[in-house]
Amino acid sequence: MTIAIRRPITVLAACAAVGALVTGCGAGPGGTAAQISSAALVGGHPVSLQTVQQNITDVLADSADARKLQQQKPSAFPPVARTIAQYAVWDEVTNQLAAKMGVTVGQDKVDQLYNQVTASGQFPTLGQPSNIPVKGDLLKTFAKDNLLWGQLGTKQLGSTVYTLSYGAAPDRNGAQQLVDKIVAHPEQHGAILDAAMVANGGSTPSDKGKTIDQTFPAAAVPQALQPLWGADAGTVVAFPVQDQSGSGAPSVWAVVYVQKIQDNVRSSAGGQDLSQLAGQFGFDMMVRYAQQVGVDLNPRFGVWEPLIGGVSASEGETATLTAKVTSAP
Repeated sequence: MTIAIRRPITVLAACAAVGALVTGCGAGPGGTAAQISSAALVGGHPVSLQTVQQNITDVLADSADARKLQQQKPSAFPPVARTIAQYAVWDEVTNQLAAKMGVTVGQDKVDQLYNQVTASGQFPTLGQPSNIPVKGDLLKTFAKDNLLWGQLGTKQLGSTVYTLSYGAAPDRNGAQQLVDKIVAHPEQHGAILDAAMVANGGSTPSDKGKTIDQTFPAAAVPQALQPLWGADAGTVVAFPVQDQSGSGAPSVWAVVYVQKIQDNVRSSAGGQDLSQLAGQFGFDMMVRYAQQVGVDLNPRFGVWEPLIGGVSASEGETATLTAKVTSAP
């Protein structure tokens, strides 16, 4: 078994050095005393700032590549430190969700996976652009969380159903405009998204309604739209859909209104083997639960990105868009 980094997202540096990152860069007004003394609050529960700082120290001590990033002018290490803080938030949310769902993983299984990865030398890495490996206590915690995501996904993937409507926008600005329109007028979401699909060549007027108020078992959600697994019900989300030519460039932005999520319907898998999707779905369950309980990130680390469960340098550098619909259609 290998450990997967789920939906890796590149984030950009905002602080000049890791010392500033963990002691006050960006720690402006608005944070509570508990938040400032913690790496984050998850549903009101603190994520230890001391643990995050120790993990950062351990990475710098273990990795020459990490030290090289830190020594660059300006420092290129802050994105790595942000990823370490992100992992700490993931662990707290995962623990809370697993307790709620009655899911556990034995320490022997964690040790087995940890030893397997360590022996193979095929370590997960701390995001782009670095190849800094995840080792030690950080790896052991991450191994435990991966196993829990697999258990959570196995338990829920076959019994979760989404009702959603979707459209497309040519770029981030267009996606933001669509999101704003739907949030302002959710009762008109069908007309708004239909018009967007036609304008972007995704359909013709005769296709009206084909992407509106659709119901999908989780495993049947089109692959390009699977990032919405991390969305909470009653939200409008937008994310880039990659060009299938292999260039890596986003061809359009998908805009999705997640109207309803049913978590415990009769199994809709129909005998389908869901094992390859379970880990990712379990991770996205954790991301969705984080939205439900609330993540209050210490501002010195950046901003929490709800749809992907990531930490970005600032609001303007998030890779996705998320907005809550306050009045149902």
